Amino acid sequence: MMYIYDPEKLNELLETVKDDDSITITGRQLRELADTIRRKGKGRKPIALDDDLFDRVVRRWQSGEITARAAMQELDLKPNTFYRRVKERYEDMDELRKELKKVAKEEKRELKELKKQVKAEAREVKEAGKDKAEDTISAHKMEKSICKEKIAAKIDHRKEVDELRKTVEAEVEAIKAN
Repeated sequence: MMYIYDPEKLNELLETVKDDDSITITGRQLRELADTIRRKGKGRKPIALDDDLFDRVVRRWQSGEITARAAMQELDLKPNTFYRRVKERYEDMDELRKELKKVAKEEKRELKELKKQVKAEAREVKEAGKDKAEDTISAHKMEKSICKEKIAAKIDHRKEVDELRKTVEAEVEAIKAN
């Protein structure tokens, strides 16, 4: 539950506590109570970590060079904090991998659509009359070459996405293995 600090209500509460004879409270206790009410909801400051040191220690731990307990001691972290920080740090890689899979799936769908268009255009050329066949064929050849270029570009893009995905997966596996 989060409390919002309202100076008027705090002073009113403190006056009520001061005036009540059944409550014996010292000035120091009253100040501590006021400070506690003011600080409510701010939480604890996160533990500062050197990112490079953290990455090196985690890699050594994941490679089996040191134990998790030794890694925690080296970083001066408690178990919950250590594992939470590891999860936070490497969770981004999983998100990137999911995004790459999504992009690759979309590219594959677009390639299928382009192939369907090329096949439909080829059928149209076959069905065209002989009078317009030559003009249509040359136009369709141009369209076909453009479609082939598009497909080649999509395939190249797909290969790049696959290579990037494999690289990310290899890095994730390397990090997990370390």
